[in-house]
Parts: sequence; C-alpha cells; structure tokens
Amino acid sequence: MKAFIRVLQDIALMLTRIVMGVVMVTHGWHRWQNEGITEEANILERVGIPDPALMVWLLIGFEVIGGIFLIFGLATPVIGLGLMVLNIGIILTLRSHTFYVHNSGWEYNAVMTIVGLMLMTHGAGRIGLDNLFRTPKDIQPQAEEQPKRPARSLPEEPAHSLPDEWDDTPARGIQLPQETHSKFMAKPHSGLSQ
Repeated sequence: MKAFIRVLQDIALMLTRIVMGVVMVTHGWHRWQNEGITEEANILERVGIPDPALMVWLLIGFEVIGGIFLIFGLATPVIGLGLMVLNIGIILTLRSHTFYVHNSGWEYNAVMTIVGLMLMTHGAGRIGLDNLFRTPKDIQPQAEEQPKRPARSLPEEPAHSLPDEWDDTPARGIQLPQETHSKFMAKPHSGLSQ
C-alpha cells in the first residue's frame, strides 16, 4: 500500500509540474506577444519598480524558461522558490487591495505562491529529470519502507588463553606442540623442512 501511495505522489508531482509549467509558458508568451513589453513596463513603472523594461524581460524569461524546466522536472525547487518570490511581489505591489481575481485581486497569485512552495519543498518527484542528478546519499530511504530488525546477539564464548609454556618464548623459532589427530583427519602439513 505504501508503494502505491508513493507512486500516486510521484504522479501528482508530475501533473502539478506539467500544468504549472504550461501556465508559466503561456503567461510569459502572452506578456511578450499580446500585451507587449512596453505595456508591461508601464504597469511596473506606475508602481515604482526600478528599470521596468529589464524587469519585464527577466519576468518573461523566468516564466518561459522556468516553465519549460518545470515541464521536464529540471531545477524544480529553484523554480518553486522563484514562483513564490514572484507572486508574493505581485501581491504586495499590484494586487493587495482586493482578494478576488475577477476584481484584479490576489487569489490567483496566492495559489501560485502555494504551488511554488509545494514544488520547492517536494521537488520534481521520481518522474522528473531532477532525479537523474541526485547522488545516492541524497536519496534517503523512507523509514516505513524498510522495517528495522533488532540486531541479533551472538552467544559469548569464553576467551582462550595461551598455554603456559608459550609465555616467554622468543618470537623466532617457536616450536608449537602438534595436536594428535584421529585416523579420519588429515595430518598437519609441515610445509618447511627443519
């Protein structure tokens, strides 16, 4: 069941990214082709934004390029942060007087801000291209997926001590006593001639 929910989460993140990316690209394209740079710059100039023409180009670039990145799941947390900053800025400078979007209010921008927050905190999911650039240390296994087993303890064996005759022998030329073997066991190999 947990794996099924994880797949649903990945599908939900993918759909959110794609829809949000398409919305961003179409809004950027609309600002550029339909509204025009001059009209958008005049709006920003009326509210006191410095260098409005540059800001409009930056805004259009962010919406078009960032939207394409979101569709493919690239730089998703960064684009999510950008969405939050952009829409909070729009709320504070242009739309703070009323809530409803049909009265030029800020409800749409609030939704965009929360979607940006969600994308910033959750990323692209396993279906996005961001996942190709993650290292294994970045991928943390979820605790509920891999239950931990208690460590098994081995029975303790008593420590063996060396025979008394080995205590003061020099390191070279030690003669170890040979064990006796039964007729079913192989005799120890002497390896070197003495």
